[in-house]
Amino acid sequence: MTQRPDGRRRSTSALTGTGRLVGLVVRRDRVRLLVWVVVLVVLMAYSAAQVRDLYRTPESLAGYASTVSDNPALVVFAGPGYGLADDPTVGAVLVNETSLWMALGCALMSVFLVVRHTRAEEELERADLLRSLVVGRHAPLAAVLAVAVAANTAVVAGSAVCTVAAGFPVAGTLALTVSFGAVGVCFAGVAAVAVQLVSTARGALGLGTAIAGFAFLLRGLGDISLHALSWLSPFGMAIGVRAFAGHRWWTPVGVLAGSAVAVVVAVVLSVRRDLGSGLVPQRPGPSSARRWTTGPLGLSVRLQRAALLSWTAGVFVVAAVYGSVGDEIEAMLADNPQLADYLARLQGVGLTDAFLATALHMLALLACGYAVSSMLRARTEESAGFAESMLATPLPRWWWIGSHVVVTVAGTTVIVATSAFGVGLGYAWALGDAAQIGRLVGAGMSLLAPVLLVAALVAFVVGWLPRLAGLAWILLGMVVVIGLFGEVLRLPGWVRDLSPLEHVAAVPGRSWPAVPTVVLSGLCLAAFGAGVAGFCRRDLAGA
Repeated sequence: MTQRPDGRRRSTSALTGTGRLVGLVVRRDRVRLLVWVVVLVVLMAYSAAQVRDLYRTPESLAGYASTVSDNPALVVFAGPGYGLADDPTVGAVLVNETSLWMALGCALMSVFLVVRHTRAEEELERADLLRSLVVGRHAPLAAVLAVAVAANTAVVAGSAVCTVAAGFPVAGTLALTVSFGAVGVCFAGVAAVAVQLVSTARGALGLGTAIAGFAFLLRGLGDISLHALSWLSPFGMAIGVRAFAGHRWWTPVGVLAGSAVAVVVAVVLSVRRDLGSGLVPQRPGPSSARRWTTGPLGLSVRLQRAALLSWTAGVFVVAAVYGSVGDEIEAMLADNPQLADYLARLQGVGLTDAFLATALHMLALLACGYAVSSMLRARTEESAGFAESMLATPLPRWWWIGSHVVVTVAGTTVIVATSAFGVGLGYAWALGDAAQIGRLVGAGMSLLAPVLLVAALVAFVVGWLPRLAGLAWILLGMVVVIGLFGEVLRLPGWVRDLSPLEHVAAVPGRSWPAVPTVVLSGLCLAAFGAGVAGFCRRDLAGA
């Protein structure tokens, strides 16, 4: 410790206070972290149980192997299928079904966590307060990286326990779970570099997620054409561990080494910039604001347009891929009657329509994720103090919160419509029948009301219980778990009814569910109205 001219002590260690900051990060983000970890572990547990149940015979394994090896679209989104060529095993199927998606989930969890507790803290000027205390220069970054490593370790441990409990060998399970945990740690380092480059939290988040998406697609391109490209991606290196197919333990070690390099780069860059700024200068804005951005609605649109464009593009790509394989689903599952029977029983219709309905339902769950994050933007603006500045003017409270509601409703509608159009376009292209677009768009839009109800419930919490707004992520996790695992886990009917999506069946060929749609729409209006009324009646709440 040294003495400052003003008499206060100053830390001589760059990491002083890291332990206390770790506790602060966990305390402020415990709800989000819990949701991420639980959802990922439950997803792995569900997948392990399903794969073990569906691929019991050599015939079903051989049919799965032939399907994956002959379909480039499945290779892009599932992996190269290590271990499926010669003597396919149920472990190799599990790797092909879960490894990349679990790795992507861990990567996004790490990016969101690191950006939220580094660049976002600087943007809100809370980092200045921390740095005025006896805290080392690199302590905030070290603390959040420690929490990111712990969160990924929790996902690895929980997934390993559930997978072994499902009957898979211990060695292969460890190879699989450690590989996607290593990817999560690697992207914590990538996010640490991103926050040094740009000066806004939204920019850092966009850069981190864009790198994750690029790395995912680079691995897919390498697995299809030039295999060397796969080794340039953390996803390719991680899946190269070849779990259940002759383990290569050095590949996750290589991913972790890459994360260590990224952290070193982040530390070096952090000493070359001022607090609150980024190394890449911001573009100067226009000399005067455009007319449409001068009101609260225009500001809300401007704040959320980048996120909306990113969500829309991503959802459309996934939807188009789902639709493009719709005409092949019966042939793909001809050698796997267990999975075919499961899909048909789940939706109560023919196999192809059951697959399309399941795809629309999964895309609706993604739309719920956007709806929750969009509606919580109002709470973020309030906790940062920006709402107080705007409401100090003659701006009515109902119009400020109402602008966020309007943007959330409009954005959610765009995403649901885009996902339905993507599935319809892909399926119509595969069949050569343009009429399929309208049919599937109609089926997909029947899910708009339940998705908006999720957003409306978040608006109600923001309006009346702002300090509990983080519980919205638990609501999202509940909807996802019920939607993905309700049938498999044999959840009671009253539990499944808690999810709005369970009350509307988006099955092509069925008539539009008019009564549930009307009821859910009425509940949406009531919840949105109550949320706006609650915001108008209460005091502004800080962070």
